[in-house]
Amino acid sequence: MKTKTWLAGCIIAGLAALPSAALADYPEKPIEMIVAFAPGGGTDVAARSIARFMEKHLGGGARIAVVNKPGAGGEIGWTELARAKPDGYTIGMINPPAFNSLVVEGKAKYTTDDFQPIGNMVYDPGILVVGKDSPYKTLADLIEADKKAPNTIVIGNSGAVGSSDHIGLLNLNRQAGTTFKPAFFGSTAPVRQALLGGHVPAATMNLSEAVQLARSGDIRILGIMAEERSKALPDVPTFRDQGIDLVVTTSRGLAAPKGVPLEILAKLQAALEAAMNDPEYRDAAIKAEIPLHYLNAEDYKALIDLISKNLAETWKVTPWR
Repeated sequence: MKTKTWLAGCIIAGLAALPSAALADYPEKPIEMIVAFAPGGGTDVAARSIARFMEKHLGGGARIAVVNKPGAGGEIGWTELARAKPDGYTIGMINPPAFNSLVVEGKAKYTTDDFQPIGNMVYDPGILVVGKDSPYKTLADLIEADKKAPNTIVIGNSGAVGSSDHIGLLNLNRQAGTTFKPAFFGSTAPVRQALLGGHVPAATMNLSEAVQLARSGDIRILGIMAEERSKALPDVPTFRDQGIDLVVTTSRGLAAPKGVPLEILAKLQAALEAAMNDPEYRDAAIKAEIPLHYLNAEDYKALIDLISKNLAETWKVTPWR
């Protein structure tokens, strides 16, 4: 009996050891990194910039392929990520609060619990911008124009219904008593083109997506939706500077589908943290105007849960659909 028990124990131990041996070789094939938006936007830039540094820190000739899956305000890409095989070979960028708002409003085919956070990379405040030839020199000018002609000024939106841009605009209307109408472009590149082409009088997007255009004088930022001014553009006032308590910030981070083996998840988390602390990456991010803000997996999960809680409370008072 003791011999049989010992043999059974050896077999169980051997089987348990097999996954660890296989995990030691991870990754053995390319990893797909899903971006739920079109090429050229802030999320796409952040993904492509971090991918090669994660390859470096994963080691063993690791390869990460960025794949764009745009549509439905991110829902298409995030749903595909949630449904992917949890083997560590599919990861993706997530964008709270838009990522959360689809769940809160009951539209998403996923829940936030369908994902395992890897870590946060970027914390990017929203902005309100106009073209260089716009008659609106300040936020007050734009608000005054709306008061004189209610329900006529269209604000281009880089997201979809329920995105951080949209919720920010709703809160601006609520606080300032304005009636700005959103026009949804789904991602940053098309709304930038619409603004530069004069097809919309103003637009919302994230700060990192407009810094270079602001410096070149092609656009004018009327306000930053942050608690304090940006070091990149210290002369640009926040909304709070102008009497409106509006703070809207977008997170960009990495997640994997729920169920990825913990050893693989730990490798991905360690690779992201090492990449974020890599001096070469940090220099490249600064040059690309990427506002880095690293959070480990545990802290990122706490942030995601807090955003969901706050959005649920907002939905009860001001539903955005």
